[in-house]
Amino acid sequence: MEEPGSMVGTAQYQVQEDAQTFHAQHNLDEVVDVDVFVRGALIAREQDDPDAYRNFEELTKIEKRALENEQKPGVWQQIKQLPKEFRIILATCCLAACTQGWDQQSINGANLSWPGQWHLEVNLNSKNHHTTDVWIFGAVNAAPYLSGAFVGCWLSDPLNEYFYGRRGAIFVASIFSFATVIGAACASSWQTLLICRVLLGFGMGAKASVVPIFISETAPTYIRGTLVICWQIFVTFGIFLGSVACLVVSDNWRYQIASAFIPPLPLLILVLLCVESPRWLLKKGRYGDAYRSYLKLRDTPLQACRDLYYIHCQIQSETQYFSKKVRKEDDMELRDRQGSLESHSAFFDGQDKFQAEVRLTGYWQRFLQLFVVPRIRRATVAAVVVMISQQLCGINILSFLSSTIFNDAFKSESSAPTKDTDKKTALWISFGFGLTNHLFTWLAVNNIDELGRRWLLNRSFPLMAITLLATGFCFYIHHTAVRVGLVATFFILFTLAYSPGEGPVAFTVSAEVFPLVNREVGMSFAVFWNLLGAGILALVVPQLTYAIGHPGLLFVFAGLNIVAFTLAYLLVPETARIGLEELNDIFEVPTTEHIAYQIAMARWTFDHYIRRLDIEKPAPLYVWAKEQQPRRPPLQRTSDSYTR
Repeated sequence: MEEPGSMVGTAQYQVQEDAQTFHAQHNLDEVVDVDVFVRGALIAREQDDPDAYRNFEELTKIEKRALENEQKPGVWQQIKQLPKEFRIILATCCLAACTQGWDQQSINGANLSWPGQWHLEVNLNSKNHHTTDVWIFGAVNAAPYLSGAFVGCWLSDPLNEYFYGRRGAIFVASIFSFATVIGAACASSWQTLLICRVLLGFGMGAKASVVPIFISETAPTYIRGTLVICWQIFVTFGIFLGSVACLVVSDNWRYQIASAFIPPLPLLILVLLCVESPRWLLKKGRYGDAYRSYLKLRDTPLQACRDLYYIHCQIQSETQYFSKKVRKEDDMELRDRQGSLESHSAFFDGQDKFQAEVRLTGYWQRFLQLFVVPRIRRATVAAVVVMISQQLCGINILSFLSSTIFNDAFKSESSAPTKDTDKKTALWISFGFGLTNHLFTWLAVNNIDELGRRWLLNRSFPLMAITLLATGFCFYIHHTAVRVGLVATFFILFTLAYSPGEGPVAFTVSAEVFPLVNREVGMSFAVFWNLLGAGILALVVPQLTYAIGHPGLLFVFAGLNIVAFTLAYLLVPETARIGLEELNDIFEVPTTEHIAYQIAMARWTFDHYIRRLDIEKPAPLYVWAKEQQPRRPPLQRTSDSYTR
């Protein structure tokens, strides 16, 4: 079947003529020969058939070899053949993620000591602690997440749109990460520490909003998910390195916080060596620069021309989602005609309508479209669900309060002070959490594109709920050594459930579901909920722990994992192995139809695997939706990716 937005069905001569016109209109003769560009357009015409290039006699041996390499199996084989310039981008994004994780973890070890510096009593096992002191403790831990949610993540759109692009936004965010941890380490009061933590959040929010987008826009489609999870992998690596630093300088909380200045230093240099995102350049109408970027990120000029031309045609069709000028009847006409490049030419009259409309769409208009445009609203719901679920599952309680939790696990119900050896042991257990969190995240590398995002989510949440329940019951064990050992064991099992599942999926899905025009503000909105959830938890959990104890806290989060599983199962579609622009077709399916389909799939799964009934499996989503609503324009997609 023909895929919307593709060029299948368009005559070869028509593609050649349109490509020549496009080449001339955008003055590409200065950067690429027209014959090469036409060949790239013809390859783009056959995007649905990865082996079609074998029938093109016009291709050189080098071009055919490059296209053949794209089809080689194995994630690591694909990563090894990526061009040097993309590896620089990948290294930059990994360093940015490492900075993010280290910023989170540095306060973890310091939490055991800095309250005592200013005579704050925050022993949650003590019945005599001061409530105000606990709120101060929570505020210092929550500050970067709350400021990142309310300020930092919203800086992403203006930094990208009006000033610096993807690279510049990362550079500005890194300056905040570098300067604020130095200031926090030199704090003379808890108020000063709080202010520095607030400023740190500006950098954390902006960085979390733009880095996953930068990777997703530059990565090849077939391994995009694998590369985007490098954000999560190296956030966990930063958490691990922060744990190491906390152990190395365990006697000085100021050094523990200051250690987070290390990764931003090389990041500030490396980001200047990156090429800009070609999709961002296309958004600005800078086609020559976009081609130059693609040329550095792909193996041959042919692949650069293919991607440039194909993405141009796809983003022009996105105009239907935000255009002020396209009337409703024109919009319906576009939906009927968007199956070929010829229809693109007829509708857009040879103009770059996308770029023209982008210039007419302001910040607040792009923000409001997250809620009023159905396709974008469905993407917003999916992104918010996976992002807020990362807080509902409870992982960040372990991430930035693990030392405190394990320290309390050594204590009885009395308010007796913990020995220094117990504090050191708590740091070692926290170190083990950071290490396992990082190592287990690597398990997602081979699965996130092969098995899909939904497959990982559907298994992650139930397992996390079970392990949190078990951990909570372990706190009732009176024998200290047994209690601590079992708590540590089930925390590790919890991490094993989280790290290759919800962990990498949240930012991967959020970075890819939004149309190009709304991508920055959409990602900012998703990150807002993620950081807001983290901030609320860091602020409230100390008081909640005092009120209901560690077992009660863990039981609450076990229940929240079930809530998160339900939301993700019903509201998050599959996005694996689908081009960023082609995801427009995914989110054309109404939410009610998607929910109904997933319920039908759950019913079939129960009947087939539990009751062992030999019943027919529901049709793929696009066929099922057509059968349910015959009048609705069907999805034209043959991939099983839509049905996971």
